[in-house]
Amino acid sequence: MSHPLKLGVNTSIFDGHDMDLAFGIIRELGYDYVELAYNQGYVGDLDDSLFSQQNAQRIRSLLDKHQLKTLALGCTFNLARPEAVGYLQTRIGFAEAIGVKLLNACTAKREDYAALVNNLRQIAPQLEQAGCCLLIENGGDNNYDAFAMAAEGEQLLREVGSTALAFNGDAGNMVSLRPQAHAIQQMMQLLPQMRHCHIKDVVKQGSEFHFPAIGQGLLDYKPLLKELVKRDIPCTLEIPLRMHRLADSTPQRGAAPVALERIVQVLSESKKFIEDVAG
Repeated sequence: MSHPLKLGVNTSIFDGHDMDLAFGIIRELGYDYVELAYNQGYVGDLDDSLFSQQNAQRIRSLLDKHQLKTLALGCTFNLARPEAVGYLQTRIGFAEAIGVKLLNACTAKREDYAALVNNLRQIAPQLEQAGCCLLIENGGDNNYDAFAMAAEGEQLLREVGSTALAFNGDAGNMVSLRPQAHAIQQMMQLLPQMRHCHIKDVVKQGSEFHFPAIGQGLLDYKPLLKELVKRDIPCTLEIPLRMHRLADSTPQRGAAPVALERIVQVLSESKKFIEDVAG
């Protein structure tokens, strides 16, 4: 990259494709970082084997093979569910095994807020012991509306009261879940406690939300990108081409993987846009 922004690619754009192939394309396009997208409900083929030591070894081998680095693990699921603490323990172990300290996850439904806070308080000491940080992300659909706006995230961090929690911001998520909000301004508000950021642009097609190359949608990322550079906050392009959201924010996953030619085009165009504005 020709600028100091730590920029990677979230693997959701390759949903349905082999990771060896995906990592190779990411490297060939000139990206330095990759974020695994192990997010429940947004990509396919998720099971416990993904978080095994065997898969961790495979991921480390792929990182070495393609000379890529990874800083964050995408591991969204319902953080208010009774099994959440155990699930997070498994994901912390996997993150440690691949050398990752940042775990990105959306939260839960607003109606389950008390259980969410309780679970986060329980897992916080284990995050601290592992030297990891759970980065809560503003949600993009109604399953994760406990944290949809900046003030809600700030309140959640105060109530949990642990330095092992911070923010992963996602302006594109806010467009679908809170379309009346000024998404970029909301992200700027989160910056003091933001450790990672997803870069996702959005276009409206009828009443539905789709995800184009960065710079080709509704969001003006220029001021936020400059702040990410200034504050040395890493980010990944989270462009889930196989998925779109309905008018009520419900995610819809396409039946077939997106063509590799389209993926390469979107990543190339996004890289050029960011290089032009973030330097």
